[in-house]
Amino acid sequence: MLCYMELPNLLNKFAHSQETQKKEYFWAIEIWEKVVKSAIWVVEGGRAKTVALGSDEIWEETVDELVNAVDKSLSTASERFLGEAEEPVKVLFGLPPGWLEEKEITASRRQMLQTLCERLNISPLGYVLTIDAINHRLKEVEGVPPSVILVNPQKNQVVVAVLEVGKVKKTEEVKRSENLAADVYEGLLRFEEMETLPARILLFNGEDMESARQILISFPWQQETDGRKLPFLHFPKIEILPQDFDITAVCSAGGEEVFKKSPAALSEPIVDFGFIHGKDIREGKQEAEEVEKKIPENQHEETAVAEEEMTERSEPVEMEIEETAGSAKRKFPSFSLPVFSRLPLIGVIAGGIILVLGAVAIGLLWYLPKAEITFYVTPKILEKEFKLIVDPNQEVMDEQNLILPGQLKESEADGEKSQSTTGKKTVGDRAQGEVIIFNTGGPKNLPEGTVFTGSGKLKFTLDRSVTVASGSGAAKASQVKVPVTAVDIGAEYNLAADSEFTVANFDTSVIQAKNDSAFTGGTSRQIQAVSEEDQDNLLSALTEELENQIKADFFKNLPSGQKLIEESVLTEEVVKKFDRKIGDEAQTLNLSLRIKLTGLVFSEGEFLNLAEKELAGSVPDGYEARRGEINSKFEIKEKDKDGSISLNVFLSANLVPELDPVEIAQKIKGKNLSLAREYFSTLPGYVGSEIKITPQFPAWLLTLPRMEKNIRIEVRSQ
Repeated sequence: MLCYMELPNLLNKFAHSQETQKKEYFWAIEIWEKVVKSAIWVVEGGRAKTVALGSDEIWEETVDELVNAVDKSLSTASERFLGEAEEPVKVLFGLPPGWLEEKEITASRRQMLQTLCERLNISPLGYVLTIDAINHRLKEVEGVPPSVILVNPQKNQVVVAVLEVGKVKKTEEVKRSENLAADVYEGLLRFEEMETLPARILLFNGEDMESARQILISFPWQQETDGRKLPFLHFPKIEILPQDFDITAVCSAGGEEVFKKSPAALSEPIVDFGFIHGKDIREGKQEAEEVEKKIPENQHEETAVAEEEMTERSEPVEMEIEETAGSAKRKFPSFSLPVFSRLPLIGVIAGGIILVLGAVAIGLLWYLPKAEITFYVTPKILEKEFKLIVDPNQEVMDEQNLILPGQLKESEADGEKSQSTTGKKTVGDRAQGEVIIFNTGGPKNLPEGTVFTGSGKLKFTLDRSVTVASGSGAAKASQVKVPVTAVDIGAEYNLAADSEFTVANFDTSVIQAKNDSAFTGGTSRQIQAVSEEDQDNLLSALTEELENQIKADFFKNLPSGQKLIEESVLTEEVVKKFDRKIGDEAQTLNLSLRIKLTGLVFSEGEFLNLAEKELAGSVPDGYEARRGEINSKFEIKEKDKDGSISLNVFLSANLVPELDPVEIAQKIKGKNLSLAREYFSTLPGYVGSEIKITPQFPAWLLTLPRMEKNIRIEVRSQ
């Protein structure tokens, strides 16, 4: 991160109050799905400076709610403005991607913004997509075009954007579910055109961001799901942007445009500042650089001659400062002072003061600055597979047989969950009535449950056993009346009187039956009921939630230096209780569940020792494999009764070029940042760098430390 500190300008001190009166302050209003933010900013030295932040306010859908929320936020910013000047009138909007279609604000959203400006008596200056503004701000802060994944977890949706070397490649909006990691995963699956995703995720503008970060950390980003896998080279780093980063980014982006535009251009209503989605927001600066290149060469030569003449009119003065006993003398670099002749006493005193102040300033510039440089390189990928046994009964590592001591880790969690039922069930009553049995043959014994079949093949059963006496042919058939009940529910069993029935398997010429009055009581209706699928879906959903909760707890409370084999985690149901059985009539189904997870952990240091041993001999000359660049994936091959697990281990190591930080520091000490990066580009594998210099000096004094020991260099793979 490049930071700057304003040093007091003594010559302009008395003109400061007049200059403050000339400053023009602006509003910035950032709008998201349910949240608005605001700030007051001003342009100083070609850069935007945020001078007051408003509160974060909630709104829902209507324009009235938006106006009220923005009004509250602006009021807070105004109170914090502390009366530096009059309240701003012009406003810059930071908008979400969903408010635009084909690079234009949608008609309904444009109307909302116009109504907002009219009611609050503010003048629209322009707008910028907040995602583009954050991209611009990241490049400004980190000193390198960002390659990151931005995630904004809103209430009803999740915004996912991928930045690749300072370009916004694509933005997706995913409907929010109960699992934030799954939502982000779904959004990233839509980036099918990208061969590789940046291994860095930045969360911003959400609630309980640390909890969200832990959820993303516990998600298996490199595992295959439903035959699809995200193209991460290694497990992504999850970070949280500061709470006000996005609103200050909007101010910063707007400030750069205000600095470039004329006053006439600034009065236009709701216009695009020219930020092109997916491109570097600062590309417009190339025009100024091209103008600089067109300065005639003779003008540069005249400047050089003038500087040479000034040098000849000066005399070099070299200073030394004695250190404590036993230390060597430090010699400051030489610098020039004008030659004074026959000056009055006050001039001599002033010259002495200037000399001392100059010596102190040069000493500070020479010894004080320190730089931390992160050097990003393109790695070579080395993959290796080997077999490993993790045994909880083993006390020490067995390198020869590739056996690591392990430890079982257990954790429990309980919870409740409800969901609507989707099953359907038909209920009702069975029809009843009486039939008269006619028997023309010998006596017949009919047991309870004997089946009578009527018209439409509707079946009824005998309610009690009965004996039918013998008859003497059709003319003198014996008769008996008995009660029967339908075998199923439904109004179709309410048969009319004089319906004929067959009796069991008897021939109708021997025995038959009919009813002399209609059957009644048959009804049916369909109800909402619990299905087996309802129970399975509810159990699966609650189990997944509790598993994620326990896994997050696993990773959070894992002792330093320990690694959990996620593939070894087993889930056991301790308590499972549904409030309804399958088939019960119900609108909702509730589940109380308690589960226990058991996983195997081992020493990460011991594992990396084995991994380095397996990789040894496969690393090409000029490259090195670092522990922090070795990624692993496990596949369970076999589980033994004693608790040990046989694993297939898949290693993927990012091999980085062997670079000498001391030599690099010698080459870049005292150089400005552009020359340093120009040298970096000559080194093997270089793709970018991040430079942090302390303390913070103005831009015109900003160079790398002149002492190589004050330059710390770290090489990382991109």
